[in-house]
Amino acid sequence: MTGLPPPLLDGRNPAASDLDWLLASRALAFGEGVFTTLRVTAGQAVFLDDHLLRLQSGLAALLYSANTVDWSLLAAEIQQSSAKLQEGMIKVMLLAGPGGVGYRRAKQQPWHRFVHPRRLSINNEPYQGIACWWQACPGSNPESASKHLNRLSQILASEGCPTDFIEALQYNAAGEVNEAIARNVFWFAKGCWHTPSLQTGALAGVMRRQLLSHLTTKQVVQGQGGLEQLKQAEEVFVCNSLQGIWPVTSLQDASGCLANWPVGIQTQQLMAVFHPQLGLPIN
Repeated sequence: MTGLPPPLLDGRNPAASDLDWLLASRALAFGEGVFTTLRVTAGQAVFLDDHLLRLQSGLAALLYSANTVDWSLLAAEIQQSSAKLQEGMIKVMLLAGPGGVGYRRAKQQPWHRFVHPRRLSINNEPYQGIACWWQACPGSNPESASKHLNRLSQILASEGCPTDFIEALQYNAAGEVNEAIARNVFWFAKGCWHTPSLQTGALAGVMRRQLLSHLTTKQVVQGQGGLEQLKQAEEVFVCNSLQGIWPVTSLQDASGCLANWPVGIQTQQLMAVFHPQLGLPIN
């Protein structure tokens, strides 16, 4: 196995002196920044344009202008690292540097780009179907649709999920299912797909965006639904742009099994469309 390509900080190898600004940065102090994680297969960053759009949307949600980052330069750095990595994943972080007084930002706030290539181990078992834990969302992150650096809600959700389960389906204070810990959720019922709207607290995931673009408006509904709607579903899956679609075959909580679903033809068809692009197994 060849070595990993080096990480890039503002287009160069990180230096020991970078620790000085990082320790004083707003990214470390306040979680001010955004990130995304891309699947790399055959030397290509999959869904690159959508990942860049997600970063841009995240900065806009944090009230930064689009010209905060040189997007063409960032795209070139991601493509360069992808070509060297060939297979794996790349985490891209945009970090607010030092500046301002307290919570008040500097008028000319410095930002830094961090492109980090990593290995990715693919476990085939989840593509045959997984059991999910049913739990309340432990809290709502600010700007919940954006992938900013404050992920305490996901950390607490992971701690609340029993170790026998690799994912949990979460519901908000209104009892509406909003997302899984690290994935969006879709279910098939009454002839079409359903997925929680962003108003429920769901993340605007890249894979979610790809699926919504692929499915026509008659094939998918963005709305609200709780446990009863899930119980009536014919098929359920969770998804992200790194590991694709995982069919959900059961939902459980402390009282026992709440629902069971097959790995149905509708889910298999979507896996067949997207997984070849991601270099992932097809059920």
